Amino acid sequence: MSKDEQEEERLFLGELKARTGRDLAEWMAAIAAQGFADKNDTIDWLRGQGFPFARASWLERIHSNAGKPIYAHEALAAPVAPAPPSPKPAPAPRAATPREAAQLDKLLAAAKGYRPLYDLLAAQIKATIPGVDLVPKSGYISIVAPREFAAITLHATELRLGLDLGEHPLGGSLQKAKLKGPGPGITHMLVLTDARQVNADLLRLVAAATARVNG
Repeated sequence: MSKDEQEEERLFLGELKARTGRDLAEWMAAIAAQGFADKNDTIDWLRGQGFPFARASWLERIHSNAGKPIYAHEALAAPVAPAPPSPKPAPAPRAATPREAAQLDKLLAAAKGYRPLYDLLAAQIKATIPGVDLVPKSGYISIVAPREFAAITLHATELRLGLDLGEHPLGGSLQKAKLKGPGPGITHMLVLTDARQVNADLLRLVAAATARVNG
């Protein structure tokens, strides 16, 4: 079967109703009603209805094919472009070492009543940044993906979220970083005391920091 024949059949059937007053299903029913046992009788009858021999023969073949177009199944079986590959899943967070687990316990103890706020902040950062890892260090928690772009220090009266934002202007709740532990790349910070501060604006700043550092 050539593509020309497939296209010819498509055009023939598409124009059938307009040219003859009956669509394919109606012609199939009309042929069946004649009760012909021989295909030549079917072709002769169709020629008597005004079809040229080639078109009469084509309709007879369709009738013998259970009323289905000859090339429809081949069109459906045409190669389909493969679906684009699914994005690779973000790597699973690595397990903390015993030393890191001990450091995290010590840092969380310093947070006292602000531990639930830390848990919320950490969960939102993990949900926003694929592949992020929060790594306990001496005195602070480093946030990496894979390079450090943020940090958290925990205090009895507040949490401080430091961000690597370069020349981003200060203002509002965004202050110059004052965190003990992280390097000079952490330029800005947010002081957090309320869960309502962990909002879309904060997460946009987190995303901006990771984009700046990790591309």
